Amino acid sequence: MMKALKSLLITYLNSGAKRSNSDELNRKILIVYLFSLIGSSITGITAVIALINDDVQLCFILFMVCFIFILGPLTQNKTDNYQLSSGIVLYQLYILMLYLLYSGGVNNTGPLWVFITAPVTFFICGLKMGTFHLFIFTTLSSIVLLMPISYLSVAQYPLDFKLRLISSFLTVSALTALYEYSRETSYSAVQEVSEKFEKLSKIDPLTQLSNRRDATNIIEYEQRRLVRNNTELSIIICDVDNFKNINDVYGHNVGDSVLVELAKIFKTCVRTQDTVARWGGEEFLFILPYTDSKEAGITAKKIHQSIKNNLPLCEGYQFETTVSMGISTIIGNSSIESAISAADKNLYKAKSEGKNCTYSDNEEIRLKIS
Repeated sequence: MMKALKSLLITYLNSGAKRSNSDELNRKILIVYLFSLIGSSITGITAVIALINDDVQLCFILFMVCFIFILGPLTQNKTDNYQLSSGIVLYQLYILMLYLLYSGGVNNTGPLWVFITAPVTFFICGLKMGTFHLFIFTTLSSIVLLMPISYLSVAQYPLDFKLRLISSFLTVSALTALYEYSRETSYSAVQEVSEKFEKLSKIDPLTQLSNRRDATNIIEYEQRRLVRNNTELSIIICDVDNFKNINDVYGHNVGDSVLVELAKIFKTCVRTQDTVARWGGEEFLFILPYTDSKEAGITAKKIHQSIKNNLPLCEGYQFETTVSMGISTIIGNSSIESAISAADKNLYKAKSEGKNCTYSDNEEIRLKIS
């Protein structure tokens, strides 16, 4: 029974969250749902108690407040507007607290509830906007308590009580603000580190190009887009010819430098929407959205020519580097694995034909750069 209730509660509290939202926004939405649930439960119960005690006015007000608390999550579900739903819950809380200060509640104990406004405000609004809202609320509360006009407060409180209530509330607010500042600072630091590692997980550390994992994700994303838009996507697998000889003769440091220089050349040969990735070792992958096989052949020719005109210069040596490439085109919902396999087969055809050339499934594309 308890497990079922716990599961039901968790499902309800997370019902307003969305994957497209940031973690911080989903946290704030959860706070709205949680406080709305607590607020509506407490006001609903106290409304029933007031009804039993024949306090019709208090009963009516508390039932109205209970209904408005429930309205917050309903608004979030219907509109997906966090500003609106959180505003309903927060401002309703302020109105209720001001009413309790004005009326005194039951036996003048109403002001004791005022301390919940600080944490709820910061949890919902964050530090900056929370401070602004609490300043407005504190100002209005102080007017209700301290102005020597009888109609501003039905309940009568001793001056010492009023001053201590305000000072205690300010102290709690300051401590809650400090907590929120620490939380936001920690969250920002964690987010920064997370984003840094997320970026590093997508980048090849040597060439600063996308790595194999990121390239695979990009191909999958672009394929979903081409299915929607009925377009083509071409890929080119590129392998550096005789790269083992460079490593054997000049060492791996020079070989790495050659790859870095080639990566720079490759980036000048593609469009903004294209992606160049290090596929592994001395292999590179070009992802060309909205590109058919003929257009991919033009890009391949540009790559060959750019390398010929800009031979890598590393540690005083200029390397007459060439590349072999294989082209494949993805159309519709065809298999990505099949397309990569086809490009790989075309690459090995280019290698077997003497290297420094490009092969494609399109018979018209046989590029040999002399």
